[in-house]
Amino acid sequence: MARKVYLPNLPLVGEEGTWESITGTIKERILPQVELLGDGLFQANLRPLPIDASIVPIVSENWSRPRQDGTPQFVYLIAGHGLMLVEDKLLALTSGQGFYLPKGTLYAPYLMLGKQILLCDWLWFKIHPFGVVVLRSRLTPKAHYQSAHFIVAERRLADLFGEWERERSQPTFDKRLTKGLLLAFFGLLMRSLPFPPTENNWHNQELPLPLQNALTALHRAYNKPITLSQLAAHCGVTPAYLCRLFRRHLGVTPWRYLERLRLQVARYLLQETGLSVADVAFLAGFNDLRNFQRLFQREYGKTPSAIRRQKKARFAPVLRVWD
Repeated sequence: MARKVYLPNLPLVGEEGTWESITGTIKERILPQVELLGDGLFQANLRPLPIDASIVPIVSENWSRPRQDGTPQFVYLIAGHGLMLVEDKLLALTSGQGFYLPKGTLYAPYLMLGKQILLCDWLWFKIHPFGVVVLRSRLTPKAHYQSAHFIVAERRLADLFGEWERERSQPTFDKRLTKGLLLAFFGLLMRSLPFPPTENNWHNQELPLPLQNALTALHRAYNKPITLSQLAAHCGVTPAYLCRLFRRHLGVTPWRYLERLRLQVARYLLQETGLSVADVAFLAGFNDLRNFQRLFQREYGKTPSAIRRQKKARFAPVLRVWD
């Protein structure tokens, strides 16, 4: 029996993975389409599942299984042809189409017909009580790519979505009202600032260009697995030289910088959202909960649960992850 080959999950560190690129897509494509189509932008017919359809193998068997999220979400296909499994049926979208997945929907984000993996580029908008988590993902025949998770802690977004969902649940809902609520939702999201920012203040400092590129890449993929070799190759230098740049100019190693960045994201999430400690650890890029708790307490002198019990910060802290 042939061994099953899984596609790697890699960070999307180019310009397309930035918050500016995502808000540009909202402004130039999603908002005009909502104005034209209203709710219709996120509606599509589900089809019977073809016999040769299967889930695209990514990372591992567990990662590739159908899932049920505890949050509702909008998905939007930026480019390509998107095939998804939704409640044991086929969802087939083309560029410029979207779909709404209610809370608890059983789905798998990527299907293939036979052995053909189609290129597709998605935006995911996951709605939480505290706001929205936004993610861009791209599937190619050779790899799967993801941007960082952009956390927008703006409760008005959750309120707008709640009003939209309640109106749509009515037997005869007002399409003008639901369209207006969607326009307000995506308009507010476009004007909001996420945490952490994809860019920081290092461009205003006299730092070597490879180091600036490394910092940008780490902020754009803070919660994704990335090796030192991948980071150095992205910056066009050797791993040893990149480490020397970090130590000389920032006083830390690349991984200590990334660890502090992830911990600051975790602290922000604990203060600003109601996510569980396990969900916070995952969103911040920690795969081992015990290791996350140990590192967090070492950094802040308190457990994640103790930080949560403190008075919530009203504003996002300024990121500075070196001494």
